Amino acid sequence: MSYNRNMRNEINGKTDKIRIFWRVVTTLACALMLIFIFSNSLRTAEASSAQSSAVVDTIQDVASVVAPESSIATATGEDYDKLHADVRTLAHFLEFMLLGALFFWCWYSYTDKKIWLLAPAAGAILTPMLDELLQTLSSGRAAEWFDVAVDVFGGVCGGVFALCTLTLGIHIYRKHKQKAQTAAE
Repeated sequence: MSYNRNMRNEINGKTDKIRIFWRVVTTLACALMLIFIFSNSLRTAEASSAQSSAVVDTIQDVASVVAPESSIATATGEDYDKLHADVRTLAHFLEFMLLGALFFWCWYSYTDKKIWLLAPAAGAILTPMLDELLQTLSSGRAAEWFDVAVDVFGGVCGGVFALCTLTLGIHIYRKHKQKAQTAAE
């Protein structure tokens, strides 16, 4: 009997260390992602456009090697502007998708109660609003409701992804734990 209790304490000790590690990692990742997002929001319109143009140019360079006749590789004028807008929209979606996943993973590292879904969901909704508000402080930038919608959708998709990975991880952990208990008996 004491062997099982000692073994359980050892497992709980390892679990606590893992949870603390994930708290630190996810909290730091959330903070860094917020800094990245908000620092991009505080760029001037010219700096933001130049950054996006560099990404579009890189995409065109890759497309010219992979598919030289594609509409991406040959985009100029209005087509280039459309590609530029699409890349910016995709960037908004992806950065907030990552942030949404990080919010959910971080919050879960602190609590496993069902109510925990409300805080990261609120963060995934409020952060895009704050992000667009910050843009109004930068020269030549304005708040766009379309960007808020894309950002919120990205955050929700990131949250769904995080919930799926958490569910899968918990399922695997419980199976492993059940297998270890069966072997110990």
